[in-house]
Amino acid sequence: MKLPVRRSVGIAAASVAALVAAAAPATAVSPSNAVASIHRTSCTERAFLTIHNNNGHDMLCYADAGSTAVAIYGVNWVESGNNVVTLQYQKDLNNPKLDSVTLQKRQAWNPGHVHKIISIRIH
Repeated sequence: MKLPVRRSVGIAAASVAALVAAAAPATAVSPSNAVASIHRTSCTERAFLTIHNNNGHDMLCYADAGSTAVAIYGVNWVESGNNVVTLQYQKDLNNPKLDSVTLQKRQAWNPGHVHKIISIRIH
């Protein structure tokens, strides 16, 4: 049985509308849409994770929960700000061993010179 063209278009339009209506509420309540992810930010607040490098001449700041891979060289000290933070790092250039440290809120970490931080996680 062959349907008239108008009826076929009407059925197709109704099907698309039903799919859109069903998908819209699911995306609106998805928790991943409401959560901001870790990102670099200007160092304008003490609440941010702050990484001091280049003998204290430079600062890099991060905000919001999440994890990210980084390559931050010549780290001198880190301030957690209003965050619990885990850093994975390589202490020495000639030793590929990786270590990690977790800082509590408002904690400073002063390990001396760290060759490279390779990942940051703000909890």
